[in-house]
Amino acid sequence: MLHKKEELGKILESIDFGSSVAETDELLESARVETSVFTDLLNDKVDLIPGTKGSGKSALYRIFVDFLPDHLLTQRKVVIAHGVQRHGDDLFRAYNDNFEKLNEDEFVNFWCVYLVSLAKEHFIKAPKYAAYLKNCREEIAAFNTACKSARIPDFQNQKSLRDVLGWALTVITSWRPKITYRPPNEVGEFGLNLFGEASGASPTLSSKPETDAQILPQYVHNIKDKLEGMLKKAGLNLWLMIDRLDEIFPRRSSLETRALRALLRTLRIFESQDIRVKIFLRDDILEQVVSDGRGFTALTHVTARASDTLRWDQNQILTMIIKRLYANQTLLGYLKVDPQKLAARSLSE
Repeated sequence: MLHKKEELGKILESIDFGSSVAETDELLESARVETSVFTDLLNDKVDLIPGTKGSGKSALYRIFVDFLPDHLLTQRKVVIAHGVQRHGDDLFRAYNDNFEKLNEDEFVNFWCVYLVSLAKEHFIKAPKYAAYLKNCREEIAAFNTACKSARIPDFQNQKSLRDVLGWALTVITSWRPKITYRPPNEVGEFGLNLFGEASGASPTLSSKPETDAQILPQYVHNIKDKLEGMLKKAGLNLWLMIDRLDEIFPRRSSLETRALRALLRTLRIFESQDIRVKIFLRDDILEQVVSDGRGFTALTHVTARASDTLRWDQNQILTMIIKRLYANQTLLGYLKVDPQKLAARSLSE
């Protein structure tokens, strides 16, 4: 009996309940608990996933971007492209000075270019999807032409998130409206930048006038139409997923409010049967963004595809503990437990 107690003691010492940080949790895939929010997201019923702090938003996000892409691609013809993922990612903070100069409308422009760029880098240029796109040369060419018209550069190689952010900011600056002035005697023409180089700065003159200026919806809707055409031809759907929004801008700042209000507005611009933008956001930040006193005219469109606030009840917590206990194969064998009976339910096909 003592021998068995010693053996069990050693087993208990070896038990690992995982990490409190989603990115380093090695049990996240094998011991996950599939909540109703998980199921709704898997079945494409929701685009906005609010959750309390520590409720597992990033864990849910990581399950979809790290563990489910192959399943979603083969079983549901869904491509996953994603933005910020790693804990403490400081890339957005590196561009804070640039972001401070943007008003809310310009942030809408930024998110549009950013999402288009994610589609280019994580889908169109990714070798993984080459076979699906082999018959889409005309559609890809049309998409690239639409991007070129919007001054979104077409780099030959895949680019990093830092590059995506940098060129997104460059592009939206080039979209700022200008007035063209032609002096007498045909001495040339000048463009007047109505916004200047920074918020509150004096207007600036440019010798390169805008000859093909279009407003944002014409740019983005044209690009989105071409991307939709490509996806239809390939028989695919595209999900653009963004997490860590509570970490990339200074908390409770006007910059954070402008940026996240603009992102929620961008959801409506990308509204499509073929393209989904999936946003994971803390519920208190969502409340702050939509109730800052200025109103939010597109709020009903945003909340129409919002999940229930991500929370855990007692049974779900107990299920998670049991799953993580029996992720230890030695304990499983010692207690002669049937792993099939522990499964809450298998991933639906």
